[in-house]
Amino acid sequence: MRNQHNPAATQPQTRPRQFKQRLLKLVLFCGFLILFIFLLARLDSRTADNHKPWHTDFTIAAFEPNGSFLALPYSYVQQHSLANITFLAKNPNGSKQKNDSDAFSYKVVQQTAQQQLIQTSLRTSHSITVATYQATASTVTPIKSTAYAVDQISMAAVLALISVLSLQFLYRFLRRRHSHQKTN
Repeated sequence: MRNQHNPAATQPQTRPRQFKQRLLKLVLFCGFLILFIFLLARLDSRTADNHKPWHTDFTIAAFEPNGSFLALPYSYVQQHSLANITFLAKNPNGSKQKNDSDAFSYKVVQQTAQQQLIQTSLRTSHSITVATYQATASTVTPIKSTAYAVDQISMAAVLALISVLSLQFLYRFLRRRHSHQKTN
């Protein structure tokens, strides 16, 4: 019986090395994706200082005398006077399902005798909007809103891909330069 040439036997480390490189690229891509999603959301965040209009999904918790609460858009609260409603929460947190795909929650972050710092989160099928505001019994003062939207994911994915490809190019460039210096 003749010995047959097996090309895989001459390069046993090629496949595990390729797998490790691809796994590293995937991990880097996922890390960059998460980083860019948060960076894009932070760049789009709204505060009283940056004078951008509040996100349309900025939602306020309005409490009824029986302790139940309503999730109301901030724009609605600005335009309407609300009778028998307070903006001070009796419970430190709460949540409710608005419909099949939307969920709302609030959390009292800080409290004094007459004021509360409240953080709300509205999750819809297209975004998550986190809002922070100062509440008294009859007033709401917005502090910050941040929206994590689906359209930010595609931009973050492009930026993550560019970052991974740039790192790959830099790695290859430095490796070639290092091997070229060894031969000289």
